[in-house]
Amino acid sequence: MRWPWSRRTKTAVKQEEVVPYIIFRGRRMKVDSPYMFPKDLGESNRLDMQHYMLRYVLRGNFVAPIRHPQSILDVGCGTGRWGAEMARQFPHANVVGLDLTPPSATSLAVTQAQGDAPENYAFVEGDITKGMPFADNTFDFVHMRLVVLALPSAAWAPAIQEIRRVTKPGGWVELVDTSVTPRAPGSAQWVEWAQTLARYRGIDMTAGARIGQFLHEGGLRHVQEIPLEIPIGPWGGRIGNLMLADAMAGARALETPVVDMAKLATKPQFDAAVAAMEHDFRTLPNCTQPFYVAYGQK
Repeated sequence: MRWPWSRRTKTAVKQEEVVPYIIFRGRRMKVDSPYMFPKDLGESNRLDMQHYMLRYVLRGNFVAPIRHPQSILDVGCGTGRWGAEMARQFPHANVVGLDLTPPSATSLAVTQAQGDAPENYAFVEGDITKGMPFADNTFDFVHMRLVVLALPSAAWAPAIQEIRRVTKPGGWVELVDTSVTPRAPGSAQWVEWAQTLARYRGIDMTAGARIGQFLHEGGLRHVQEIPLEIPIGPWGGRIGNLMLADAMAGARALETPVVDMAKLATKPQFDAAVAAMEHDFRTLPNCTQPFYVAYGQK
């Protein structure tokens, strides 16, 4: 395959590189990034579960009106699951996943064992806030999903401009994100701690609700926005239970930042807040989590 980057050459990464991490309570945290969650197998499993849930809700991996893309970029690719599936769906396209670090060796091995790492998919290490290693007008379709807890508020506008730069004229950009606010009385304490962590990092946890606005302001045309409310808990059936599992895995993943790093709470206090959240999500009807999809054309 001919891979579409020219600023610097970067081949697919086969194993993890040495990066600055710290380990607390068995969770692996990257210390030089605003990303609020761990970077380990537990988080990879949560992200994959989130991927399957969104694919089910959206009835596919994208909603933008793309037809026969020859080059696709996934910004903040995480486990690489979305990009690998797109590479299989569009076998004649070059698909590139970009992230701060490669998928964990275990996650990559699982992906390969399941046949989800086709030859037309490659990972490139990079940071959108520092400029992506691709030439102007490279990709037919650029996708970025669920970066609201990783991208500082001041970085949104430059990130959209960087995405627009690497998108071909006539190409499409699609963003998918969420907004983190209390969704039940029992979640209020956990959200307060998360908001404190976010402020430390310059992050606005509600920025996902404005992705359509960001595309408009970034000069994209024909912008369309799709708001979603995904049920949380047994009242929502299969998708509600998936969303509950995702929500609780995400809640527990912040134990290390809240308890060990920022020392906002003791472990018993944190455990009690998570238990209160789970109780409400399991027992209260009509709890939902907002998601937003927005796409536009260059």
